[in-house]
Amino acid sequence: MRLNGKSKKLWIAVVTVLVLTACSTEEKKELTEQQKKEAAAIRKQRQRAYSDSMKQSNPMLIMPPDSEYTGDYIDKYPSGIIKFKGFFRFGQRHGDWFSFYPTGIKWSELTFDNGIKSGKNIAYYQNGKIRYEGYYKSDIQDSLWTYYDTTGAVLESFILRKGIIAKKLVEATQKKN
Repeated sequence: MRLNGKSKKLWIAVVTVLVLTACSTEEKKELTEQQKKEAAAIRKQRQRAYSDSMKQSNPMLIMPPDSEYTGDYIDKYPSGIIKFKGFFRFGQRHGDWFSFYPTGIKWSELTFDNGIKSGKNIAYYQNGKIRYEGYYKSDIQDSLWTYYDTTGAVLESFILRKGIIAKKLVEATQKKN
């Protein structure tokens, strides 16, 4: 097959574009490799700014510094008293988490497994008495749940299975401290 003048010029132009594109692709890859750390730092700064703005609109919101953060987390009230305390694993709450009233009295205890509520949950009144206690399995209330009044007397107690009341327990005894 023989090419005429116009076809040769077109063929040369196509080959030139392909060669230049291949060269520029390698340069782009090299630039991308050089800028990965900078891009990661920018993403973390943006995540931190987003997290801070969300916390301003909802002071009780718990968010990791970035979506891949692993480590201890402590958030404090403006007075310096701890508000939340726990651990993040790859951006998810993991292990035991505690929250506190502005007075420093414990508000709640909750256990997480990779961001999913799993285990004992206890909430307290501001006087330090238990408000309620129960268990979570796979982010759903399960097992025995008990609610108390501010003096520690049982208000309500029941057994849950996958978030549904399986059996209501009638108790009117005082919860001993």
